[in-house]
Amino acid sequence: KCIVTSILREYPQQALWMMAAVSKSTVAARRDAAAEILQSAKKGSRRGSDSNALFMQFPSLIDHLIKLCFHPGQPKARAINISTEFSSLKRMMPLGIILPIQQALTVTLPSYDTNMTDQSTFRPFSVSEHPTIAGIADDAEILNSLQKPKKVVFIGSDGISRPFLCKPKDDLRKDSRMMEFNAMINRLLSKVPESRRRKLYIRTFAVVPLTEDCGMVEWVPNTRGLRQILQDIYITCGKFDRMKTNPQIKKIYDQLQGKMPEEMLKAKILPMFPPVFHKWFLTTFSEPAAWIRARAAYAHTTAVWSMVGHIVGLGDRHGENILLDSTTGDCIHVDFSCLFDKGLLLEKPEVVPFRFTQNMVDGLGITGYEGVFVKVCEITLSVLRTHKEALMTVLETFIHDPLVEWTKSHKSSGVEVRNPHAQRAISNITERLQGVVVGVNAAPSLPLSVEGQARRLIAEAVSHSNLGKMYVWWMAWF
Repeated sequence: KCIVTSILREYPQQALWMMAAVSKSTVAARRDAAAEILQSAKKGSRRGSDSNALFMQFPSLIDHLIKLCFHPGQPKARAINISTEFSSLKRMMPLGIILPIQQALTVTLPSYDTNMTDQSTFRPFSVSEHPTIAGIADDAEILNSLQKPKKVVFIGSDGISRPFLCKPKDDLRKDSRMMEFNAMINRLLSKVPESRRRKLYIRTFAVVPLTEDCGMVEWVPNTRGLRQILQDIYITCGKFDRMKTNPQIKKIYDQLQGKMPEEMLKAKILPMFPPVFHKWFLTTFSEPAAWIRARAAYAHTTAVWSMVGHIVGLGDRHGENILLDSTTGDCIHVDFSCLFDKGLLLEKPEVVPFRFTQNMVDGLGITGYEGVFVKVCEITLSVLRTHKEALMTVLETFIHDPLVEWTKSHKSSGVEVRNPHAQRAISNITERLQGVVVGVNAAPSLPLSVEGQARRLIAEAVSHSNLGKMYVWWMAWF
């Protein structure tokens, strides 16, 4: 507690965002501990000082944001008017609170230097002047997915508008931990010569849990979901009709009780959608040098994500959880609620190790996954396997955090329980980091070499037999 209190006193801006979810915890012991820490940190700050004002403003801001997450909006409305529905939030502006963007919340540690005797000048957060919340846009767009998340635009003190996604009914603590894990993987990738030379990395973004079932996610600009991109191309070339195509496919699946034999997938479904993803690169990056750069960036980021996603058992990889950046070609994954092989426990288990459908292969160009993709998969796997102890240390904190639900929910009882699913997840990850193929549709293998493991995973991901077993709206044909 003393450590957390002193961090709060020293860096209140960053620490308050990180404390938000704990201070609203449904588990009384956590909530009380957080309240005690905040109280003693507040006592330590001088009356009338900036940080004292922060401690006053912050709880009120969090309460407003939680209300905004859960606000249902008018029936069929596409937006919420902040000025009328949340006038008190609007009146709070401007605030001295930093915007929770990634660069403001990321610690930069000093490089080791023998003559660094004077540590007092060191700033752990890259810039001392981060933009604060100066205002909020009048309208918050309501997105049309199931939980009705809101896209809220904050105006920073630097004049730049920064959108955030306010997500209700979703525990974002897993996503937040996954981002910490990705930051660690990025550090490892930048240390190893093979991956550093290729500038391999995972695109990360800020995730701020506000309670155990809602939070804010930094909006990733210039991105679109893979499914929208492909659907638009298919509509343009007359292969997709918004009214007819999906019901037609659903009918075929229903006739086969939702199980699509390999032959049927090949003969009936895939011919309806010849791969077209390469066209997106041609139209989005029309200049040849930009096109080749974007394609390489796509191959690199997809390969790194595929390997990392498989190791941590990331599921629910449908076309809306995979975004593409139209300025760089980067592939960005979002929504990590289906971690640690939870996808295998769904009614229709997700039996592929990662999403690698015909269009994703098509985006890699003429050689398909041979060449750049396989090579980057091997390099990534080799980095992960070499540093398995470091990775397991980080992952075990997930497992020991009894608040990350493990398929069975104990929320109602308000007690914290250790769960056998956690132990199984840890042993699966340990085996994968030793080269054992586990958790996909195949029987566990013997430990394979890095090359063997990469090839075997790709084979499982593109196998028509596996793709035919996927849930219909995972859209194995896209």
